[in-house]
This record gives sequence, structure tokens and C-alpha cells, in this order.
Amino acid sequence: MLNIFKFGKTEKSDSDNEESPVVTEIIDRLSTLGSTTVKEIMVPRVDVVSLPLDSTVQEIVDLMKDNGPSRIPVWDKSVDDIVGILYVKDLLPYFFDKSQILIEKLLRTPYFIPESQKILTLMKEIQVNKNHMAVVVDEYGGFSGIVSLEDVLEEIVGEIQDEYDDEEEIIEQLSDSTYLLDARTYLEELNTALQLKLPHEEADTLGGFLYFLFGKIPEQNEVIQYENIEFQIVSIEGNKINKIQLTILPPA
Repeated sequence: MLNIFKFGKTEKSDSDNEESPVVTEIIDRLSTLGSTTVKEIMVPRVDVVSLPLDSTVQEIVDLMKDNGPSRIPVWDKSVDDIVGILYVKDLLPYFFDKSQILIEKLLRTPYFIPESQKILTLMKEIQVNKNHMAVVVDEYGGFSGIVSLEDVLEEIVGEIQDEYDDEEEIIEQLSDSTYLLDARTYLEELNTALQLKLPHEEADTLGGFLYFLFGKIPEQNEVIQYENIEFQIVSIEGNKINKIQLTILPPA
């Protein structure tokens, strides 16, 4: 039994005898974790903030100001060649002198796992290895994304929290045929919600699909059409697509 949650005996009043809906939902989610894979909860490649090995301290500082990650995957020849993980706290001593420190000397060994690994296995390995972030690779050994302990815990309680907090919608209807979408929207979910048939062999998310469709990093307000669906890039930060406007056009 994992030690992430510890339950102790406490005195209860009669009104406490019934479990709250939140507690019941958490227990239900814990019972289904055994079949959930890493791929289902990871941060996909297109949303990961990463760095080339030859980055300077100033470049890393600038990246942190814009994105604020605490752990950054570092690659050498290409993004599929992850050579280490840079912990921001390891870089702190060099923030102000901006000396040409070799980043590779600060890297921690990456912890690689396959997309198919089950979440429960990951949680056990995290407890043993004390490594709170893993690099996910696909069946060909390519970089697929990252997953952290926080992602696992969010899988247990995150969606429950959504029921009680005002969260930003990832699919917002603007008119009968126009929608504002988050780039992280999964294609399968989008197809189901809007009754579309967007292919999801090349990418899992809408953002990944658009990178594939454009064949490059698109610019803000750039438009592209797939069959009778028009996509417009509403907002983009650096290389990361954030918001997309989708318009379903009348049949030709």
C-alpha cells in the first residue's frame, strides 16, 4: 500500500458517518488507477518547456521568467535526445554572475519510462527513486512528454476540484459554428464533443495536430483549413500554441 495518503482514526459525530461526495470520488479514482497509463496523464511533448544543451545561463533565466518551470528537460542533437534534467535550484548560484557555466555539469540523470507504464507502477518507483519527474518515450524511443508526481495526484483529485472551482473551459462555443479551443484539447474528446473526424494518428492534442498540419511553428492569426474546418491561431507564446479558433464551414 502506498504511503501518499494516511488515514487515522478520529472521533466522529453522527453527521460525519456519511462520506462526502468528494471523498467517495477520490476512493473511486484510486480504485481505477491500476488500469490508467502514463500516456493518459502526461504533459505532451508540444507543451513541454525544454532547452538545448548549449543554452547560456541568461537564456535559461529568460525562459524561466516566461514559463516558470522548476525542472527542465535538456536535449542535445534534437528534442528526441534528452540528455538530462535541469533543476532550477541547481542553477541559482549562477543567476547573478552569469558566468559561462557548462550546463551539462548541473544536469541530473533523466528517468525514462514508456507511455504504456501504469500509474501505480510509476508512483511506487517515484517513492523508491525520489525522482518526481519522468521523461516519457514512445514505442520508437522518441520523446513523448513528461509526467510528474503532481500529474498523478491531479489525476486523483484534479477533476474533482474542477466541479467546485471556476475553471477555464477548453471548448468555448462562440457561435453556432465557431469555437474557441485550448491547444491541449485531446483530439478524441474534440471529435466526440463536436462530432468531427479529425485524425489522431500523428498527434494526441489539437496543438500537436496543428503543428503537423502547418508543418512549422505557426504565427498568431495564421489560418489553415482541413477539409471543411478552418483553424485560426488566436494566441501563441514562443513556440507554444495556446488558443485556437475553430470554424466549421458549410459543405462545398
